[in-house]
Amino acid sequence: MLFRTLLFIVPEFSSFLRTANRGDGKSDSQPDVDVWEILRKAPPSEYEKIAFQYGITDLRGMLKRLKRIKKEEKKSTAFLKKLDPAYQVDKGQKIKLMVEVANPDADVKWLKNGQEIQVSGRYIFEAVGNKRILTINHCSLADDAAYECVVAEEKSFTELFVKEPPILITHPLEDQMVMVGERVEFECEVSEEGATVKWEKDGVELTREETFKYRFKKDGKKQYLIINESTKEDSGHYTVKTNGGVSVAELIVQEKKLEVYQSIADLTVKARDQAVFKCEVSDENVKGIWLKNGKEVVPDERIKISHIGRIHKLTIEDVTPGDEADYSFIPQGFAYNLSAKLQFLGKLS
Repeated sequence: MLFRTLLFIVPEFSSFLRTANRGDGKSDSQPDVDVWEILRKAPPSEYEKIAFQYGITDLRGMLKRLKRIKKEEKKSTAFLKKLDPAYQVDKGQKIKLMVEVANPDADVKWLKNGQEIQVSGRYIFEAVGNKRILTINHCSLADDAAYECVVAEEKSFTELFVKEPPILITHPLEDQMVMVGERVEFECEVSEEGATVKWEKDGVELTREETFKYRFKKDGKKQYLIINESTKEDSGHYTVKTNGGVSVAELIVQEKKLEVYQSIADLTVKARDQAVFKCEVSDENVKGIWLKNGKEVVPDERIKISHIGRIHKLTIEDVTPGDEADYSFIPQGFAYNLSAKLQFLGKLS
């Protein structure tokens, strides 16, 4: 039996359009991925998948910002070159936003979400000939915003998306073997607290609509998938995915082992006597059903069914010819069928 844990670590995704500039001050002009363009072209049904893949934590906000991005067709007198419609940068890296102005002596103002940016250690303004450059060092999620460059009465707009680094799986899932009815808890640890992960069983995603069966929990960097009462059908391969890693583990759910300490015995009973079928099993929590000629016995004033600890009883008062039959006890959840015969002896006087 293969009983191994499989862990894949996916390499970091390629940098986005206009990502962090190199130390030589030159712009990265060969982008690999433009998440804004991907969203712009994607159908709404793909939005969640794209957000998960590229670490977008505020998808709704990003889609609203995407709608605001418009190509400025009006010819500008103040700008020779305006800002690109959108930029992206990895968290912790730096980004340069650059325009070219018509007047080399022009003063510009830079705004973030409508508020003027003041020079600081993280925000650096440069004027090189006709170029006006805003450099943002050590980008954080707080820098994910709308930016403007203002020259006199003219403005140039852009959106900056700060991408979080891929979430890695630092402690993988482990294989598990349990008995039917037992609780299962898969646990893994990821590189960021509260990260978004996806859980799958045999390649099919487990969704929130299935919370009656599965429970998802986060505790700091730890992520959990919980099955309160496992069944044989829960056996399979479980996967946890982040946008930077995958871990797979196997769950084997076995039938409980049940010992029969005392089976039911054949009975020969006279009219109006009492017939008692009794058996004892190793687990006092195991329930079961009684059958008469293959049909479930329904208790009434004359026929009683009891379960006390490990003992199961079927008691028939005032036995009649109609009680003569094959009787069985089947422990619930186990492939057992404890059988015996009741033989009626004599006739009513």
